[in-house]
Amino acid sequence: MTMTIQQAARTALDCQDACNLSGVLASFKEIVHEVIWPEARRLGKGTEFVNTHPIVTLFLSKLCSLNVGYFECDYPRASDACEALAQREQLKAVK
Repeated sequence: MTMTIQQAARTALDCQDACNLSGVLASFKEIVHEVIWPEARRLGKGTEFVNTHPIVTLFLSKLCSLNVGYFECDYPRASDACEALAQREQLKAVK
């Protein structure tokens, strides 16, 4: 079963507590290839859409923190955007 953009957003939020870089990286790769790129194509968007997507921002932030590095980004905006996307999945489940 293919992951939805809403489920991918929830995964990006959930991985913020992760401690295994390789697990985060594996999820990130799958989500970019199987969810974000198809969404970009559906919307007629390209590389910039993928590179700047809030889900990508959260994954990159987490990967950098696991590497004890620093990634300058608008984390609160990305987190809020992912929360909004994830909420859409919950609303679908209730209906």
